[in-house]
Parts: sequence; structure tokens; C-alpha cells
Amino acid sequence: MIRDRIKNTAKKAALKFFGMEWDASERPVDHGKGVASTASFDPSLIPRVVDGSGDTPGPKHREDIGRTWLASQVISNVSPYLIDIRHPNECAGGLIQGARLLPGNQVKQRLDLLPEKEMRVTVYDQVGSDDASALAEWLREQGWHLARRLRGGYAEWIEHSEPITVPAPPDGARYMVGQQVERTGGGRFWVQEALPGAIYTLWSENGTFTTGVREDELRR
Repeated sequence: MIRDRIKNTAKKAALKFFGMEWDASERPVDHGKGVASTASFDPSLIPRVVDGSGDTPGPKHREDIGRTWLASQVISNVSPYLIDIRHPNECAGGLIQGARLLPGNQVKQRLDLLPEKEMRVTVYDQVGSDDASALAEWLREQGWHLARRLRGGYAEWIEHSEPITVPAPPDGARYMVGQQVERTGGGRFWVQEALPGAIYTLWSENGTFTTGVREDELRR
């Protein structure tokens, strides 16, 4: 009994010190087992999650998009236009489902590939670096106001087993994205894109690219 009196005295002192008397006075007395009654539960009191949580920026973020938001869009078939800016050899193991490989700043030379400017665009690299952030910012300056960087990049994406596409040669073709090939005219290149009909886009280490290359022009 003495212990209960001490606890009640300490509780009253704490409530008064922290200005919480109003809160305690409004709470109903619990005569049960410490579990709130479902009859008195008011769901409107639960805070609404607006922009995701933790490392997951939501759609209102002006520069980034988070993994869980993007994953829900990809799975729902309403994903933004996805730009993978990694080196082709990093993509041999997979790309985010639906992404287009445009290494480095190549997209600046291929704006014709982009969707209408009111559409969403997401740029990603391996780890969500400043390169992806800078390119997304540049796209916003060009009018694609909904361009965003994927925070955490591809590394975080696969860490959580989100959907990917693993490159494979198109039907009737020999080469796939990420393979290194030699062109008969000279030079070593990386396969950036492999299209039906065995037509390729090749990328070189100096950042240049060549489209419309036929398979009979290539060898390993």
C-alpha cells in the first residue's frame, strides 16, 4: 500500500511537471486488462503517412523518389520512364524492370527518347550518387519537372529483392547488354542495347555510342 501511494505521488508530480494533467484527465479509466476497447477506438487519431518513412521519399519530394514508392509503381505497371546511367558491364546482372540503359550523360544527346515533359522520369545509378542527382536536376531544368533520382540506386533496389530484368540476347541474336564485343572495322565496345533482328547499340569507354550496328559486324 505504501508503494502504491509513492507511485501515485510520483505520477502526479510528473504530470504536473510536464504539463500533462489535461491528457491524463481525458483518458478513460481502464478497468480491464490494459487493452483499449475496440468500441472506443477512433482511427482518425492515427497520424497519416504522407511521404513514406525512413529512406523512402514519397511523390511530393522535389528531387528524389524512394525505393518502396518506385517498386509499388513498377509492380502496378504505372512506373515512370526509368533511365539507368550505369556502365554497361554493371548491367549484365540486371536492370530495374522497364529501365532503359543510357550510360553517363548520354540522355542529353538523346532527348528524343524521353516521354512528354509532364510524365515522370526516374534516373538511377549503382548507389544513388551525385551523378544521378545532377542528371535529374538537369532534366528538370529542361522541362521534365517530375524527373527524380532513385535514392539508394540499384544496390538498394536489389538488396530488397525488387523486380529486375536480366539481359538476354533477343531471339536469333548472339549478344546481350553488358557484353564486350569487337567491331570488324576495329575497336572494342560494350553492348548497350540489343534489339530484335540482331541490331545493336554499342557504347565505348570514351562515352560515344553507335546505333544500328548489325550482328555480322561484330565478334567476341
